[in-house]
Amino acid sequence: MPMTMIVAMIVYFLAHCLRAMRLCIISGSLLKIPARTTFWLHFATVPFAIILPFKIGEIVRLYNLWLVSKKLSESVVTILLDRLFDAIMLAVLLTWLIMDGYITHDIMHEGARTVQWMTVAVTILAGICFLIGPRALSSLQRYVVINHTGRDVLVGLRLIDVLREGATNGEGLLRRQGAPLMMITVLIWGLELAAAALLTHLAVSPEFHNAGVLLINRAAKEWQVTISSHVDPALAASAASSILVILAAWPPSVYAYLNRIITFRSRSLRTK
Repeated sequence: MPMTMIVAMIVYFLAHCLRAMRLCIISGSLLKIPARTTFWLHFATVPFAIILPFKIGEIVRLYNLWLVSKKLSESVVTILLDRLFDAIMLAVLLTWLIMDGYITHDIMHEGARTVQWMTVAVTILAGICFLIGPRALSSLQRYVVINHTGRDVLVGLRLIDVLREGATNGEGLLRRQGAPLMMITVLIWGLELAAAALLTHLAVSPEFHNAGVLLINRAAKEWQVTISSHVDPALAASAASSILVILAAWPPSVYAYLNRIITFRSRSLRTK
């Protein structure tokens, strides 16, 4: 294995450690989950994020956060906030690459590019909802209470209240810790770009000499790259480095995470 690939794997691992740290901060504030549990949860669930055709990692992570915290709405908010910061950086990177002409139809398939932009749009829209949602939903609650009555109204009010509470929690976290979380996200993407840059010298296609193009293409089609025989060596090495790090960390992380869950439940039973 080339030394540059080993170094790239170390850099990718550091980026994942920062991702786990970011999730620890968000879940610690909203769900009151211990940091060590969330740290191992990140590494235990991250392999599912690269399973095709859908990135079901977020669903698996959401289920585990809910399993530990028993707070569904706060768990959804945690996942949305975690994705929000990556969506901002992805939007910045995609915009820069497209404006400079680095990403064309030949470099990235139209479907993959559409999926990337849809992810950015939906996640940032959710972030905007955190900022305007609490006041808008409170006004909606008052309107329903004043103008409507009946059994169905109570169900609707309960749903609105759940949404308002989630939006309020998200807004509070963004105001309190948005800046440090954004700084961590910048470091994460900086490390991933550095790891990609270490492998650009392997590129045959000229476009893959750009670390941003390499990173975007690797993220868009990670598994296809590793099993395809017609792929640029730099792209193959980047995808392989990322996946090897994830798979190497997975068994000990699953063991540590399950051990934390068992310990947590044992303590809960003793206190009852």
